[in-house]
Amino acid sequence: MFPLHIGGWRPWQVLGGPGTGKTSLIVDAAVHRIRAGADPESVLVLAHSRRAAVAIREQITAALLAAGGDRPRASREPLVRTIHSYAFAVLRLQASAHGNPPPRLITGADQDAAIRDMLRGDIEDGAHDWPDRLRPALATFGFAAELRDFIMRAAERGLGPEDLVELGHKHDRDAWVAAGHFAARYEQATLLRASVGIHAPEATAPALDAAELVSAALDALATDIDLLNRERDRLRHILVDDAQHLDPQAAKLIRLVGTGADSVVIAGDPDQSVYGFRGADPSFLVGLAQRGDIHQVVLPTNYRAGAAVAEASKKILGRLPNSGPQRHWEIAATPEIDDDAVESTATVRLATSPAKEAAIVADTLRRAHLTDGVAWSNMAVIVRSVPASLAPLRRALLAAGVPVTTPTDEVPLARRHGVASLLLVVRAIIDRDYTTDDALALLSGPIGGAEPVALRRLRRGVRRGELEAGGDRESSDILRSIIVGNNEPVVTALTDIEAAPLRRVGRVIDRARKAFESGGGPEEVLWAVWRASGLEKRWAAASLRGGPIGAQADRDLDAVVALFDAAAGYVDRLPRGGVSGFIEYIANQEIPTLSRNQPLETDAVTILSAHAAAGREWDVVAVVGVQEGVWPSLRARSSLLGTGDLVDLVSGVSDLDPSTRLSRTAPLLAEERRLFLLACSRARRALLVTAVDAAGGDAELIRSRFIDELALDGAAADGDGSELPPEITEPPARILSLTALVAELRSVVCDLEAPDDQRERAAASLAKLAQAGVKAAHPDHWYGLADPSTVEPLWDPGGGPVKLSPSRIELLTRCPLRWLLERSGGKDGDNVHAAKGTLVHTLVQALAGNIDPREVDRALEKAWTTIDLGSPWFSRRELNRTRVMLETYQAWMAAT
Repeated sequence: MFPLHIGGWRPWQVLGGPGTGKTSLIVDAAVHRIRAGADPESVLVLAHSRRAAVAIREQITAALLAAGGDRPRASREPLVRTIHSYAFAVLRLQASAHGNPPPRLITGADQDAAIRDMLRGDIEDGAHDWPDRLRPALATFGFAAELRDFIMRAAERGLGPEDLVELGHKHDRDAWVAAGHFAARYEQATLLRASVGIHAPEATAPALDAAELVSAALDALATDIDLLNRERDRLRHILVDDAQHLDPQAAKLIRLVGTGADSVVIAGDPDQSVYGFRGADPSFLVGLAQRGDIHQVVLPTNYRAGAAVAEASKKILGRLPNSGPQRHWEIAATPEIDDDAVESTATVRLATSPAKEAAIVADTLRRAHLTDGVAWSNMAVIVRSVPASLAPLRRALLAAGVPVTTPTDEVPLARRHGVASLLLVVRAIIDRDYTTDDALALLSGPIGGAEPVALRRLRRGVRRGELEAGGDRESSDILRSIIVGNNEPVVTALTDIEAAPLRRVGRVIDRARKAFESGGGPEEVLWAVWRASGLEKRWAAASLRGGPIGAQADRDLDAVVALFDAAAGYVDRLPRGGVSGFIEYIANQEIPTLSRNQPLETDAVTILSAHAAAGREWDVVAVVGVQEGVWPSLRARSSLLGTGDLVDLVSGVSDLDPSTRLSRTAPLLAEERRLFLLACSRARRALLVTAVDAAGGDAELIRSRFIDELALDGAAADGDGSELPPEITEPPARILSLTALVAELRSVVCDLEAPDDQRERAAASLAKLAQAGVKAAHPDHWYGLADPSTVEPLWDPGGGPVKLSPSRIELLTRCPLRWLLERSGGKDGDNVHAAKGTLVHTLVQALAGNIDPREVDRALEKAWTTIDLGSPWFSRRELNRTRVMLETYQAWMAAT
């Protein structure tokens, strides 16, 4: 397998389409080398992600254990790593050899926060280095993200700050000059901590991001020949999987270390290169060998997908630009795929609304689980963007009885439900800019526990106490003042029920304040908040109960663990960092951080983005939300700083000649189509592609062009031979879930017009379900079957006529049942509009009875103080409107 060669750079190029066994080949090659006698430390396998590295490591370990023998099975260095992990190891070896501090990594969230902090400093200094047209954007999160992306893309191509300044002057790009000067200041800032001395507690090597890590490793190997020779002597066999995701600097590192190795195998598929936004460039993989070269290996067989799924993948491949030998693969007839009991399917479904689309997805997944026996963990829902699609999809699937698991690193830590309340408590004791929205969020969150009715009750009580004291402040302002520690007399006027949420929040804040005033750091203050909140027991109990609430509790607990992990990391990096600095660091994060504690795999359907699906596969895959404008997303990227122009210039694609026009849309469309190919090719047995195609013509509800290109599901052909798009699909009348089944059976039993035999069969089925423990199937748990509370008549006919106001007559004609319930005490007492209407009717009757208008106005003033309309200005406006109504009625009375 892959004959050895001596000296030079002669890598083996392995090309293959989706499911052709590239990763399996890499695993087999590593196992073959070790079983042939190679020292495990001489073999290095590089994967594109941590998840992929773990999976490959497990496969190699399993294969070696199955093979037996007496070869050593342990090594001092990891056998499988990512390219960034290997670069970090190189820097660590160099630091150890020269007695320097170990290398330090900076996460994307840390780097983003640092860049935004430096931009704020530029604004305070006048931003003289930045062009006038860019100065208004310096304070925005979007510009900071684009600047970070610009610096990383430059680093991945070996460009330093001085190179950016030179290119900016040469090509008349003042934004590049300014970004180069900023990058130089950023590098100087990262070097400051190393200048305090190696023996100081804060001393570390300069912080490096992912792009700088590889560049620093290249510099280390280029300047330390002994280190390079040691690495080359140690690593005799290098195997790279998914090489299409490598950026140019990573490719240089592999070539530098791999030169002179006994064997170098580089596998990948240029048609699955989807990380261009991170600087990935498949040209390294493509340029390793020419067609027909002896060192080129093409994998011709797709072992993953069934016939229908493979056919869908080929349709997408046929529309990709360029060509390559990796596209000419055939389908393998495997018993697992072609078994008669499980037919391979690929289906396109269109819906008229997102809710119906989610119902179609839920029904497909439940049928695959119940009918075909597919485990939940062998199914996935792939979307273009997780933040935009996760919440409605998760709600719909959970409501249909489909367990789901979602990525924990798609949302910044401060925005996670389990963390937000803890941060709000800490901010209440340190943040002078604490807002009324923050106070209300804390009261209505997990710590305060005030549902909308309780929160409104609290605000009405605070408002009542404020008016009795002669004040006119809004209730939200008073609540904020109480939470931040001010003494407000209105608290004593609240009832126990009204004050309950405020007291729960107050106890937690008091504990946090004591920990803070005693000199506690971020970890101590957060621990005090966590212990005082009582959320640990509540969420742990909910987790054990399971269900949707248990799943949310699991996510909240994971978020809290990640928060304490972030606090520990912050203190490790900045031993003298305070609570305020940590809260600002967490609150300003716009990029999610990766937790070191990975959640356990559960038997649930995975909802993830198409990029996160790279290198993975499932039996059943639903690609959801394929809308025009969303997938493909052709909006311009990095337009302010011209990141695309910089990449094209360095790559030789463009010389920035104004007379030469290059399409920006075509490369974006090609990458979006490759991403769609990657998503669809993750399926082994069944593929479902869905979109919403609404008749209203809304841009967000138009099916993508990718849907029309697939045109699966047996669409007919029109006269010119092109395939028609699929028809609109209505969701099934009933999803295959227990709740839907019970609901349908109950509707039949309660339908007096249904045939008697049908009602009897439905009743018998409900009885069986009730005996099996399904509570909703037993009539004792049905609504509307309880005995009446009284048999007395609602009113005495001999008591005279029933009085009706014009509004009551309107309600009686519109909904007699509501009129009856409200007349019998079912009125909404918190309806301020109804209360205001009742007040106006009463005062009009007083005017009609020749009561002095001045007395009526005084009564209006007094009664108005009991109506809480929120803000004072709105209350005054409504009071004036009511006065105008009464004056109009009085004028009408005088005129008639």
